[in-house]
Amino acid sequence: MDHKVMYIREPVLGTIRLSLLQEELLKTVEVQRLSFIHQLGTTFQSYPGAHCMRLAHALGVSHLAGRIAGHLSDRSPDEYNDSSDATRNLVEAAGLLHDIGHTPWSHTLEPLYLELTGEDHMDLVADMVTGRTIMPVRGAGKIPEILRKHHIDPEDVADLITGRYTKKEFAQQMIFGEVDADMLDYLQRDFHFTGVAFGHIEVDRIISIMAIKDGRLVFHEKGLNAIRDFLLARLQMYSSVYLHKKTRIVDRMLLSAARKSVVELKEIKDFMFMTDDEILSFMEKGSADPWVREMAWRVKYRQGLFSQVFRIDSVTTSESDIHFLNSLRNQNSTPARIAELLTSEISAKSGVDQGYILVDLPIEAVKISEERFQKLDIRFLDSRDRMIPLEDIDPPFAEYMMKARPNRSLLTVACAPEYRQQVKAACKEIFENAVEPLFRQ
Repeated sequence: MDHKVMYIREPVLGTIRLSLLQEELLKTVEVQRLSFIHQLGTTFQSYPGAHCMRLAHALGVSHLAGRIAGHLSDRSPDEYNDSSDATRNLVEAAGLLHDIGHTPWSHTLEPLYLELTGEDHMDLVADMVTGRTIMPVRGAGKIPEILRKHHIDPEDVADLITGRYTKKEFAQQMIFGEVDADMLDYLQRDFHFTGVAFGHIEVDRIISIMAIKDGRLVFHEKGLNAIRDFLLARLQMYSSVYLHKKTRIVDRMLLSAARKSVVELKEIKDFMFMTDDEILSFMEKGSADPWVREMAWRVKYRQGLFSQVFRIDSVTTSESDIHFLNSLRNQNSTPARIAELLTSEISAKSGVDQGYILVDLPIEAVKISEERFQKLDIRFLDSRDRMIPLEDIDPPFAEYMMKARPNRSLLTVACAPEYRQQVKAACKEIFENAVEPLFRQ
C-alpha cells in the first residue's frame, strides 16, 4: 500500500507538504508537546493575538530549511554536492526538532534551567535528539531511532542545533546563522500573530538570492534591500514586541514565582518537560506558598499585574552610561545580584514586601540577543562573483546596525499597583544621586 502524503494548511506559510521523515518526527511526543508551549511566552498579555504555539514554528523552520536546501542544490550544485537529499533531510530534521527542549513559557523560564543545570535549552535538545536524555512521558525516546532509520546521524542533528556542525558550513548557517530558517519563520510568524504593522520580510526573495561560495552561505548583491529589510524588521520586533515593557514585567512575575516553587521549595520535578498550563496551574492551585499562588493567579487571570513606576533610559552609548552601570554592579556583581540588592533597598525604604517589587536591567538582559545583532558576517556576491561583506557593500547601514540597541532602558522598577506611590517615592529618593552622572557634562 502506497504511503499517503501528509499536507498541513498553515496560516503563515500556506500549504506544507511533509516528507515521511517530517511526518514521523511530527508524531513523536517530544514534538507534540510543543503544541502546548507558547511561541511568544506571555506576550499575549500585551498582544492578545499572540497565542501561536511552538509546534507551528518548528514546522515552519523545517519547511523553510527544506526550501533553502532545494534552492541551493539547484543554484550551486557543485558546492552543495549532494544528490541523495541527505543534507535536506538533515536540516529539515534539525528545523523540526530544534525547540523540543524549550522550558514551559518558552524563553521566560529558561533562566531556571540554566540556574539548575548550567546549560541552556539547546543543550537539552541535543541530549534528547541523541537519546542521552529521555523526556519522562509515555512514548518518549523514539527520535534517535527515527533519525537512524532515515540514515541521519543524531549527533549531526544535535551539532546543527547547538551551532557546532562543521561538515558543511552552509548547512550550519541555514539552521543557526546570520539569516537562517529559524529567524525567517519566527519573524513573519510573530508579525502575523501580534498584528504589528511593520516588518514585512520578503522570504521568497531572500531564499532566491542565496548561493554557496567557498563552502558558506552568501547572498547575491541584487538582493541587498531584502536583507536590509530583514535586519531592520528583526530590530523593530525586539524593540516593540519581544522587549515590550509589559511583557518584560509579566515574564519577571512568572519567573520569580517559578523560581520560588522550583528552586527554593523544590515542589516541581523536571519542570523543563511540563507544558505552559501544567506549571502555571500547579503554581496557582498546588503550591504550598501563598505568594506563589497569588503571583500565578495575577498572571493567569491578568489581575493586578505589576506596572512600571520608575525607569532610567540610556540616550547614547556614552561613558556616563558605563559609569552608571558600573556603579550598580557593585564590584562586578551579576545583573541578577544587582536587581536583588536594589529590590531589598527599595523594599526597606518603601515598607513594601520584596515580593511585590521587580527591578529589571533590560539593557543587560538583552546582551545575549545583541550578540546576534552585532554578528553581521553577511557576505554578498557581486556581478564579478567576488565575495563582499555587508560592511563594505553598505558601510553606513552596517555601522547603524552595529550600534543599534533593541532596548535603551538601563533600569526599570515595577510593583503591584496597590503600592505604586510608596515604591515610586522610594525610587526617587534612592536613585536621585545615582542618576546624576548621566546628566553631568
